[in-house]
Amino acid sequence: MAKRLGLALGSGGARGWAHIGALRALQKAGIPVSYVAGSSIGAFVGGIYAAGQLDELEGFVRQLDWKLLLSYFDLTFPNRGLLDGNRVYELLAEYLADTEIEELELPFCCVATDLLKNEALIFQSGSLVSAIRASIAIPGIFTPLEMENTYLADGGVINPVPVDVVRQMGADVVLAINLNRNFVAETVAKHIAAEESQGNITESEEKEEYLAQVQEGGIYGKIISAFQDKYEAIKEGIQEKLDRWAAPKEEGPNIFDVIGTAINIMEQRITQSNFELYPPDLLVEPDLTGFGIFDFHQADVLIQTGYHATRRVIPKLRQLLSAE
Repeated sequence: MAKRLGLALGSGGARGWAHIGALRALQKAGIPVSYVAGSSIGAFVGGIYAAGQLDELEGFVRQLDWKLLLSYFDLTFPNRGLLDGNRVYELLAEYLADTEIEELELPFCCVATDLLKNEALIFQSGSLVSAIRASIAIPGIFTPLEMENTYLADGGVINPVPVDVVRQMGADVVLAINLNRNFVAETVAKHIAAEESQGNITESEEKEEYLAQVQEGGIYGKIISAFQDKYEAIKEGIQEKLDRWAAPKEEGPNIFDVIGTAINIMEQRITQSNFELYPPDLLVEPDLTGFGIFDFHQADVLIQTGYHATRRVIPKLRQLLSAE
């Protein structure tokens, strides 16, 4: 290839297992990757890939079930987050040990959010485990990582798909993988359907008015209201209730779904704005709208979806990499 390929791996919770499929598609096509930058789950998968541990990660996630997933939920009294994150940190340490970012054979950058300075923090050196732990600290779910007199949280809050970061690393061609395609549209459609079923929206004019309210932020109010209703139960902080809160149910979204929905809407809006400023050369957007933020036990179908979505752009990617 005449040009160097950089990957911008986006945030999206459990949808991030689709990144594994995307990497497998590139490997099968024999397309080398020169740079990787990731936010949140994109940093998780990208960092492990850069460390040469993708096989081990895929083997682990394919055998995840709901019971095993719950074992990594270290519930805390909700001061800064529902989950402490120490067990996830320990899991990362098993794979990455004392790996330093600057020691990786594949150049890698990890994006986190500095909550005190309200800006992105780009990890280009230092502990790979700490960098990933900071980047995956989903607000409201995981406690922020305290480091050097600041608090670091999910990179997706400020830069969900870090195209600009991997471009600055030296990539000639940037392939971006956005995991939140159409999430806003689907969420709006669900709310409209719910309003219609309750008889709150009956005419097309009312539907248009409702859409206008959504665009002005009305949907956020609905989501936050739902979150506040559930928050009182969480304050009890009793571990055995976690399964009841988190496990899939038919009667409605659980606490993680509520927070995840709000975050995904926010991240999609930010992503769209960032793409206008820093457009990728090629964009992959797997259709993952049917998966929630904590559907980590759905690895098989998520990996396959990411694989097939990336395979479809391989011919175009070859053209971009070989162009004069």
